[in-house]
Amino acid sequence: MLSDHQECDVVVTAVAPVGTAIHTQGYEGFIDQAKHPSWRSDAPRPAVGDRMRAVVLDSTRKPPRFSALPSDIRIARSLRCTEPLMRLCPPPPAEDARVVAWDAVEAALGIALPADYKRLVETYGGGQFAGTLWLLEPGCPEEMYDLVAQTAEREETLADLWDAGEAEPPELHDGAARLVPWAYVEGAGHMLYWLVRPGVEPEEWTVILNGGRGPLWESHAASCSRFILDVVAGTTTSTYFTDHEDTADPADRTCFRPNSHILS
Repeated sequence: MLSDHQECDVVVTAVAPVGTAIHTQGYEGFIDQAKHPSWRSDAPRPAVGDRMRAVVLDSTRKPPRFSALPSDIRIARSLRCTEPLMRLCPPPPAEDARVVAWDAVEAALGIALPADYKRLVETYGGGQFAGTLWLLEPGCPEEMYDLVAQTAEREETLADLWDAGEAEPPELHDGAARLVPWAYVEGAGHMLYWLVRPGVEPEEWTVILNGGRGPLWESHAASCSRFILDVVAGTTTSTYFTDHEDTADPADRTCFRPNSHILS
């Protein structure tokens, strides 16, 4: 059975003015005209027998809707980590889901944000995973846990540290990259950032982590949802979380505590 965000190799079986019929893994599907690379580029128009990579956008449609756009494939790859996280660490009730004015948030930050982060905030809201990892959210009444406020504060703090002689992480040596915080480790003070680089799509940003009591940095080629999933599942390779299984309350391991409960 097909599922949303699933990535497949597909074969074109028919072409019409409105889109392309495809076949994959025993299922029929459809790629709307605007979801094929030829719609907005010089890529060749689809033809019967073409093989391509595509991702499921809506498995409930008949036939299921796919996209062959590289941007949609990147977004789907980042979103796939949110599904197992939600199974392992259930989110708050659906009626508590957040509605965020993302255009305003992204304008304030000067960047587009990863799709998996937006989904985490809309599904969970800001709060604490596994008793330790605090997801920042836009619009939090406490500035310590607000995405926009912490971005401004950390930029100023890091600039002061580097002006004072502390070494920058090597990932910033080309001068074009930027660090944007997205999570905080309560107690230890570790801060987790996205490594934002020009020309790199948000879904391809990696995680870079700075210890709260020293100048050491740690990089992970993972999305924020992948990193959280590994912490919750106990499969993380981060040295900052190696003793988490020993120090965390077992009841907290697969528990999420929203800001609305903690800060009240």
